[in-house]
Amino acid sequence: MSGDQETDHRKRVGADRRAKTRQRLIESAMPVFAQKGVGASAIDDVIATAGVSRGTFYNYFQSNRELLLAVNDQLRDEFIALVHDAVGDFEDPAERIAASIGLMIQFARSNPLLASFITQVGLEAAGPERLISGYMARQIRQGIDQGRFVDGPLNVALDMVAGATLFAFLRVSLGEASDSHGSHVVTAILRGLGLSPDEAAQIAQKPLPEMDITAACSLVQSTINAKSSIDQD
Repeated sequence: MSGDQETDHRKRVGADRRAKTRQRLIESAMPVFAQKGVGASAIDDVIATAGVSRGTFYNYFQSNRELLLAVNDQLRDEFIALVHDAVGDFEDPAERIAASIGLMIQFARSNPLLASFITQVGLEAAGPERLISGYMARQIRQGIDQGRFVDGPLNVALDMVAGATLFAFLRVSLGEASDSHGSHVVTAILRGLGLSPDEAAQIAQKPLPEMDITAACSLVQSTINAKSSIDQD
């Protein structure tokens, strides 16, 4: 191996090691934030869970908030990919939104750590390009353009959808969500978007498509694994 090749190899190894350490911090933070809140004291627990030094932590994240946003952004990308794979073939925007929200609530009920994390994050999860709003805005816009939803300000419709979904996660995290809670939330959202009460209820009660959890990426999978560990304890 030449000198240049050896240098390139060391750079690749170093970059890979740094990426793995950063990912370990993100995956360690998810259950900590969910269980203990998003305060500054969470950093100590994240460091302990990840098995790194405080100095190493600050090499990757300068603050608790920076880590929180990294977790939120990765969760958004992974979870939206799972949901989109399940509902991407739905032609009706109303059915696509209904199934998307239904799947989110269903997954949260099966994995309370996710519901707790999103509740802890609060409006960060509902802000622009975050887990809820970034995905739903596109679906609502398409529904308005197709005449499926009432033609009104997009931001108002988005506030209604994001708010109802966020509070549904709160109900789940508090253990107050019944088996039918998701369909009731979806019915209310569809009525707010302009569907008739009968059609909204009919769509909301349709069976949800399968979501391939085996295809879940690292952060969503770590949430499932963390739940399994808690259940075993």
